[in-house]
Formats: sequence, C-alpha cells, structure tokens
Amino acid sequence: MKKILFFIIFMAIFSVCYAADDDSGYGTVIAVEVKVNGQFNGVVGKLEYTGKTIDLVTFSLHERIIVLPQVYEVLEKTITQKGVHYIKCQNQYGAIASGTIDFRDRAKPQITLVGQGGHVFTNISKEAKEMQIKYIPKIDLGF
Repeated sequence: MKKILFFIIFMAIFSVCYAADDDSGYGTVIAVEVKVNGQFNGVVGKLEYTGKTIDLVTFSLHERIIVLPQVYEVLEKTITQKGVHYIKCQNQYGAIASGTIDFRDRAKPQITLVGQGGHVFTNISKEAKEMQIKYIPKIDLGF
C-alpha cells in the first residue's frame, strides 16, 4: 500500500512540474512544421517554450529521417497581452527567428516564428501530421 501511495504522489508531483504555466506558457510543447514560401517542405518537429529558450527538434522526412536539435535563446520578449508573447530569438548557429506564441487556448497553442531565409515554424497541419504518423509514428510531437 505504501508503494502505491508513493507512486501516486510521485506521479502527481512529476506531472505538475512538467505542466505548462497558463499565464506564461512556460513548458508548453507544440507540434510544428516548417514552411518555405508558404509550402510544407517535409520537415516536422517538436517545440518547447521555456521562457528563456525555445527547444526545437525537427525531423526531415525526405529520403531518410534526419534529426536536427536546436536551442533558440530568447533575445527579446514582449508580452502583448496575457498569454501572447512576441519573441525574437537566436539559435546556436546564429540564425535569428521572430514571431508570436499564443498560449491563451492551452489545448491549442498557436505559434508563428519566421526564421532567416524565409523558414516559417507554425502549427502542424493535417498533411504534415499524416506524414509524421506514416514515417515516425512512435514520436509524440505534442499539441
């Protein structure tokens, strides 16, 4: 009985620690796709906003699966209204991206980040989700 109680308490604490904060959006995990010139280019990913960084892992689904982890450090952040952040960030390679993350609807957070070279990180579309399920079904990308 003590083991079961300990396990339940441990899992409750664990889930609270990794739940997203409603006001700040910190800890929010969002499934994203990358678009170039408004077109899906076969790259999907998982993005987590921590407040100080954006942790992004992308999966290129062309001839083979290529995984690219990136960490964007938030350089500027403006909270335009409760749950909506405008950010400017830079990754470890020096590329800059800027845009908005909207956490007002916790079940469906919205993101639009425009990177150098016209890459747009946005919420995953139905087409991209189907491709992700076909090629990397065991990877949970988030909302």
